[in-house]
Amino acid sequence: MKMKKIFTIIAAMAVFTNVQAQRYKDKIFTSVSIDSVIYGTANTFSNAPQDLKMNIYQPVNDTASNRPLLVFAHGGSFVGGSRYAGDVVYLCNEFAKRGYVCVSIQYRLGVDITEILLDQSQAGPQFANAVWRGTLDGRGAIRYLRANANTYKISLGQVYLGGVSAGGVLGLHEAFLDLPSEVGAANPKFDTVTIGGIEGSSGTPGQSWRVKGVINLCGAIGDVNWMSNNKNVSIFSVHGTKDATVPYKTDYFSFNNLKIGILSGSFVVDSMAKLLGMKSVFYTFKDAPHVPFSPGVGTVESSTSYMDTTETLLRDFLFDDIKTQGVGVYNVLAPNDVKLYPNPAKEMVTIDIAFGTKNIITLMDLSGKIIETIQSNKASTDLNLNHLQTGIYFVNIYNENGSITKKLIVE
Repeated sequence: MKMKKIFTIIAAMAVFTNVQAQRYKDKIFTSVSIDSVIYGTANTFSNAPQDLKMNIYQPVNDTASNRPLLVFAHGGSFVGGSRYAGDVVYLCNEFAKRGYVCVSIQYRLGVDITEILLDQSQAGPQFANAVWRGTLDGRGAIRYLRANANTYKISLGQVYLGGVSAGGVLGLHEAFLDLPSEVGAANPKFDTVTIGGIEGSSGTPGQSWRVKGVINLCGAIGDVNWMSNNKNVSIFSVHGTKDATVPYKTDYFSFNNLKIGILSGSFVVDSMAKLLGMKSVFYTFKDAPHVPFSPGVGTVESSTSYMDTTETLLRDFLFDDIKTQGVGVYNVLAPNDVKLYPNPAKEMVTIDIAFGTKNIITLMDLSGKIIETIQSNKASTDLNLNHLQTGIYFVNIYNENGSITKKLIVE
C-alpha cells in the first residue's frame, strides 16, 4: 500500500512538471530532424553560379501547425565558414527542442584577393560587395521559407534572422538596409547594379523578405541611421568589450591588417534602437573577445559558460517577443502586393497597395536622391510625373506592414 502511494506521488509530480513546461521556453522535445534543401541560385564574386543550401531543424513529433522561425547565418568575415558551424548547429538544435523551426543557411562567400593585392584600396569595395551578396542571400532564404511556410508549419508573423559575427552583420543589413537612398550613400559602396539590386534574385520571387526580429551575436551594421525606417523590428544582441574583430562600438573592421570600413557594433545598435523607441535587448560580455561562446575560443569551460548565457538570454528575449506579439499570421508586404501602372509611364503612374494604412510613398532617382514624398491612406494613389525627365526611378512604399521598392521607367 505504501509503495502504491509512492508511485502515485511520482506520477502526480510528472504530470505537474509537464503542465508547467512552456513551449518556446523549455525543451519539450528530445529529438530533432534535419532536412537539407536548395533555396536558390546566385552568382559568386567570380561570376560563377552557385546553389545555395539550408539545413532545416524541426522538433520530431511536433503537432503544432504555426511555429516561429529562427534563421541563423554562420560567421567567417564573409570569406569562410559553413552552415555546419558548431555554434549555429548548437543553437538550431537547442531551439528546435523548444518548438521553433530553426534554419542554418549557406550564403555566398569570398572576395577577389588578387585584386586586393594589386590595389589595397579595393579591399573596402570587395568586402562591401561580399556583405551585400550575403544580405541578398538572407533575403532569398526568407523568401523561400515564406513560400514554403505550410510545408514547414511556419508562423509568417514570427520570422527572425541573424547569426554569429558575419551572420549578425548579415541579419542587421537584411533587416535595415532597404532603401536605394541608403545603399547609394553607403561607404564603402555596394555594387547593386551587378549584384541583385535591393531585392536579390535568389529564393522565391514575389515573397516578402521582411523579418520580425534580428539575432545579432557579435555583429555590426554599416550605419545605424538605416534603422530609422524599420522601427517595428526587434533586436537581440550580445557582444564582448574586447572584440578585436568586429567593433563593440564604432570602429574599423580590419582583415589581415587592412582597414576595410567603419562598422557600428552592438553597443551602438542598441543605443540607436533605444533612441528610436525600438525593442532591443543587449548584453555585454565584459572583457570578452570576439564570439567568446564559439567552440575553440578560450577554454572549453569559458566558451560553454558564454554559450549558456547567450542561449538563456536569447530564450527569454524570444519568449517575451512571441508572447507580446502572439504567434500567428499577419500581413507582410510582398512585391506582388504593390503594383505600378502603367510602367513605363509618361504623365501619371497609379500605385496600388494591397493592404495597410498610413502609406508613405517616396520617389527617388537612380542615385537614391529623394525627389518627392507623399502620405496616403488610400489603397490607390496617383503620382504626377510631368516634372520628371525621362529615365529610371525608384518608388518606395512603406507602411505598418513593411516596405517595398519598385522600379519605375518614365518615358
